[in-house]
Amino acid sequence: MNQNFYLLLAGQLVSQVGDKFHMIAIAFWVLKTTGSSAQMGAVLAASLVPSLLLGFISGAVIDRFNRKFIIVGTDMFRGIIIGLFAVLFYLGEINLTVILIMQVLLSVNAAFFDPAIPAIIPTIVAKEDLAAANSYHQFINGFSTIAGAFLGGILVSMAGYLAVFVLNAVSFMLSALFEGFIRIPQGNGSESGDGFRVRALFRDMKAGYRYLLSNSNFILLLIMVMVIHFFVGSIEVMMPVIAQEIAGESGGARVLGFLQSAFGAGTVGVALLIGILTRFKAGKATLFGAVFCIGVVYMGGAMVNPETTGAFWLFVCLLFLLGGSIICAGISFRTMLQMGIDNDFAGRVFAVAGSLGNGSIPLAMISYGMLMEVMPYRLLLMVSGMLLLPLSLYSYMKYRG
Repeated sequence: MNQNFYLLLAGQLVSQVGDKFHMIAIAFWVLKTTGSSAQMGAVLAASLVPSLLLGFISGAVIDRFNRKFIIVGTDMFRGIIIGLFAVLFYLGEINLTVILIMQVLLSVNAAFFDPAIPAIIPTIVAKEDLAAANSYHQFINGFSTIAGAFLGGILVSMAGYLAVFVLNAVSFMLSALFEGFIRIPQGNGSESGDGFRVRALFRDMKAGYRYLLSNSNFILLLIMVMVIHFFVGSIEVMMPVIAQEIAGESGGARVLGFLQSAFGAGTVGVALLIGILTRFKAGKATLFGAVFCIGVVYMGGAMVNPETTGAFWLFVCLLFLLGGSIICAGISFRTMLQMGIDNDFAGRVFAVAGSLGNGSIPLAMISYGMLMEVMPYRLLLMVSGMLLLPLSLYSYMKYRG
């Protein structure tokens, strides 16, 4: 590792914790002032849908222009957007329309920022350190989610909404400051003579898709991205049902908190462990082996009777293993993509991967939510596991290299 990577991590930590504060504050404020879960859903959609759609075209911009400029610029824009929102909040000019506009603008920025990060990492980290670098980056993501959610609720109750919005604006500016000191080698994502010409950008998009589709390994890795995110979404839907089956109506919320904590601890713990293990190899054995383990965990969960003694602790252990397996698979596929692709196409590849992966989560939530209306969750767990086991084995055999 080197100073450039640590500057990138520092910026990510500061901005992501601040961003979690922001989402907690927005969620509380909308529910408190409107009492409408539908409006809360609209806010969440505004923060997600634009980045999902733009991900299919933003990669061409990331690969054409200076990537450092993109990450610094998008963080500064996000800081300005949230700073203006804080001013409007102070003046009492906030309504749902303002919030939706803000979330859309933040999501547009994320469509360019998020894929630029994995595209930059291979240019500032040695090839043999890529797996460790990705694991530390995933650790920061997981830690920010847990700490941000926990501390955000406390901060809202103690300091109020305005303080949270101001703090988030400052966090993005600090992140941009850290990123400004990163030194990225020339020739990666640098401007070409065509500039912002629309025809040139569409030409780059077509070239990127041809590059992706020309390699069966890349296609297989993108399928794994979708599979991994799909089952993240599925377990998020099933956890409340599992908690209620274990504890009943009265204690379900408490059990759900423990189950979600176990899942989060698995992701953070395994990410940190992989970063420490210098001999960890992010290859097809770890990727498809981790997906195989996800299937085993699902089948194990199907065999646990929630009404028996010890069911709670069995599910805690299973969800810890599930979180660890998912993060291991995620680190492996990201590292394999970084090592396998031409970095000139990295922005396009990771932008598409991000859109496909993040789009799979709400698809899974909708699908499993509907399926649980007609079949018990234990049957769903068993069927899911039985599908994952042969899929992982078949993909392992089909992957060349």
